Amino acid sequence: MVKIVLTADPTLMTDYRELPLATFFSCIPYNSYISRMAYRVLAPNPPQNGGYAIRAPYGLRKFEALLLQRYNQKDVAVVLPNHLEKFVGPDTEIIGIHTMDPLGLGPVSMTFTMGGRMLPFTKAYFEQLVNRSNKVKPHNCKVVVGGMGSWQFEFRPEAINELEIDHVVMGECENVALRIFDQILSGEASEMVKIENTQAPNIQNIPPIVNPSMHGMVEVMRGCPRTCSFCEVALRRYRNIPLDMIKKEVEVNAKSGHTNACLHSDDIFLYQIEDRKTFIPNRDALLELFRMVMNIQGIESASPTHGTISAVAADPLMIEKLSEILRSGPERWIGLQAGLETGSAALMKSHMSRKALPFKGEDWQEVLIESLEILNKNYWFPAFTIMMGLPGETPEDAWATVDLIDKMEALPNANFIIAPLSFVPVGVLRGKEFYEIDEKVDEANFNVAYRCWRHILLEIDTHLWSLARMSFLSKAIVNITGRIGGRYIMRIIERYGRLRGFKIRKPGIAATRSYSVHARPHRLTASAR
Repeated sequence: MVKIVLTADPTLMTDYRELPLATFFSCIPYNSYISRMAYRVLAPNPPQNGGYAIRAPYGLRKFEALLLQRYNQKDVAVVLPNHLEKFVGPDTEIIGIHTMDPLGLGPVSMTFTMGGRMLPFTKAYFEQLVNRSNKVKPHNCKVVVGGMGSWQFEFRPEAINELEIDHVVMGECENVALRIFDQILSGEASEMVKIENTQAPNIQNIPPIVNPSMHGMVEVMRGCPRTCSFCEVALRRYRNIPLDMIKKEVEVNAKSGHTNACLHSDDIFLYQIEDRKTFIPNRDALLELFRMVMNIQGIESASPTHGTISAVAADPLMIEKLSEILRSGPERWIGLQAGLETGSAALMKSHMSRKALPFKGEDWQEVLIESLEILNKNYWFPAFTIMMGLPGETPEDAWATVDLIDKMEALPNANFIIAPLSFVPVGVLRGKEFYEIDEKVDEANFNVAYRCWRHILLEIDTHLWSLARMSFLSKAIVNITGRIGGRYIMRIIERYGRLRGFKIRKPGIAATRSYSVHARPHRLTASAR
């Protein structure tokens, strides 16, 4: 038996067949036959070695690396949740559970479950794992929950006792984790241990992973100085991970068979940024980063997780050069998650005034159109998110977002995914009300959600087959599931709209307008270099 057992719920332990954005399916309602069938197809059982997780969430691997600075390998085990009993015994002191969305309060879950009216897979599986842990643990063992989703227990503190969790740890804790463990074991730790952002670790306190991460993920930076009001990341200190640590972690994943390096950041285009007034990307640093990764033995492709779209229009040559390094093309699209957030200049000014930099907030729509054209031209496939229900949002703001989506769709051969998310009060807006879509949605935001899902279905029909990298039979099953599931969701949305008396606005003349900010980005690019 093992002293410290680390695990995560099943939604975080599967690779979702490496399909882009398929991880969102962990947030669909659990109590539906169709959704359970879709989830079973899209979330295969992960590989394992006698119950040990061959690949695990990146945050869990970071914590494992920390513990191995003190404990022997035999004393720390990262295991699959359905094998917990093999590792927990009389000598087990802590069961550590990594989580992303334990109570279903994340923006995706709140949207997919109509403001929490239904039960998402994330919450259902987390609760099952905690109950299983409490069932198998010895008397003196502590169940400790941590990870990016631990903030949800601040909103629902009663859930700690209801689920019989001993401790919840919040915040970046690499520099104090071992001390927290000592306090937990000695009985000195509080029920909720919160590490403030001002106490966040320096780079030298963050150890490299020693075992493979899920999706081949490797962190390249933390924090974001763009200061969007609704974003928790904006409160964190900005730090860059040095190239030698990134290389070391990519090599760990490559040796395990990962051929793609997934470079995680809160905004890849802020890597090693030098100009924090305009946020012109540091092109040279980015090219050096991706060139280094692509030269690692065993790595065939690399992709960033997140990026701010205004950086693309600010430096189109950067995207061209990155595409050359990453060997993008018709058979190899590069994914990128980006916050579109809104089509409203007023909301841009009040909640995310620095997001459009180096452009002005009132040019946000034009910048997005320009950036989408640049990305698609270079075989980048952006996945946008929209925030519904931001404080102060009016129907006019939401209709501006509808118009923006129409303009994006009107572009020739436009390729993108766009997902609607419900506002969750984190960041500097902590304390505001959740946007519970079932209670607060109006006709304008209904049209936002409808436009998003309609476009998702279009992309499923057009590109899911080519994006899926698997056997012919698996492709066929996934495509059938995607098409049936997408249409099932669309019928639910349309029926919901009819019951509420909402009308679906047809694309108007705004969608046919031609926008261009070519002059501005090229001038900015010249000055940046």
